[in-house]
Amino acid sequence: MDRMVFELPGGFVGDDGQVHDRVMLAPLNGFSEKMLAGRNNTPAPVLVTALLSRCIERIGSLNGVTEGMVRRLLVGDRLFLLLKLREMTFGRNIQAVIRCSQPDCGARVDIDFATDNIPVTRAPQQSLRHRLQLSPAAGGHLVTFRLPNGEDQEMLTQLLDSDEELAADHLLARCVQSIDAVQPPALAGIARLSAQAKMEIEEEMERLAPKLGSSMEAICPECGGSFTAAFDVQEFVLAELNTRLELLLKEVHYLAYHYHWSEKEILGMTRQNRRRYIEVLAGEMERLNHAF
Repeated sequence: MDRMVFELPGGFVGDDGQVHDRVMLAPLNGFSEKMLAGRNNTPAPVLVTALLSRCIERIGSLNGVTEGMVRRLLVGDRLFLLLKLREMTFGRNIQAVIRCSQPDCGARVDIDFATDNIPVTRAPQQSLRHRLQLSPAAGGHLVTFRLPNGEDQEMLTQLLDSDEELAADHLLARCVQSIDAVQPPALAGIARLSAQAKMEIEEEMERLAPKLGSSMEAICPECGGSFTAAFDVQEFVLAELNTRLELLLKEVHYLAYHYHWSEKEILGMTRQNRRRYIEVLAGEMERLNHAF
């Protein structure tokens, strides 16, 4: 599949304040698969950064995309691009297995749906910073903030697993640019905010951010009950894109042995093209075996 251009649901704000909302995405190749296969213990946000930085060729008018630029992409935009990369690799149809959440059931449920059914909430960005006047009940402060991005995810992923409340305070400390005249507020200043103030800031961040749906309705064939199933786009796509290193090396060896291509040439192929050649070879070898 050739390179494709997608419109971000949010947008990337450059250093000059210009908003870039279109991304050119190159298909996944063997080099990216090899990188994924060798980093199974790497936190998911770090993998997403590494993967997208290899596949994003241009953001708006910005060429030479770096990992630093990919980290600055909004969380929803990163998920959107990860999903589009998955579409370029496997197509739009998704087959997955989930568990029924009905009490006393827990049966495995096969689901089959198109990526088009994953809702995308678009929130075109106008600037990097946003302003919010808190309610009197929250202290009436004037707050300026930016929206969470990939770098925030990378920095807080381990803390989120151990202490969600503290991770939330750290996220606000990273994203809040000023509270009244205090610029930027320290973590201690964020911790002193009331629960109401934190909630209002978090709700405004949520309202202004692009996002992808994280759940879907399903019916269990065992108990007949309907339930809302969680669907983690990041977790699912990374698991699906992952290739065992042993299998990848066998594919490289197979093609190199028969076509005499170099490892660099083979890893430069997309998974789809690589496996098409393997299918052609397997079919030709079977035909030759029958001929004798």
